[in-house]
Amino acid sequence: MIAALIRRWRKIAGVEETRLESGEITIHVVPAINQLTVTVAGRVTVDSSPHLRSALLDILRRAAAPVVVIDLSAVSYLDMSGIATLLEALKAAHESSVTLRVLGISGQVSTLAEIAQLDAIFHSLGSEVEFC
Repeated sequence: MIAALIRRWRKIAGVEETRLESGEITIHVVPAINQLTVTVAGRVTVDSSPHLRSALLDILRRAAAPVVVIDLSAVSYLDMSGIATLLEALKAAHESSVTLRVLGISGQVSTLAEIAQLDAIFHSLGSEVEFC
């Protein structure tokens, strides 16, 4: 069932609003004129981060918009696999000349992001991370 949802999502990513639910996380993609917003909700763990990785890399490699915003305000937990996913998304964005913005980092997610110095890494490649 998840594979079918991912295939359907890949067909319409960047064209119309879509949602992918995969166990621990929900990924909601909303296109706008010059940006795509990817809202993530739930727990980003070693089990769920491959689904997020796949969705983000598809969007970024297609360069469907000049700016991609990842909203993590509804993420309750993020482990190091989630950090690795964000770094891989940053690399793909840089390679595709897409500006990546990560918003809504707070609580436990903020603590881990600060330890990993995500803000410095993102800023060095022309992208943004917002801690709230």
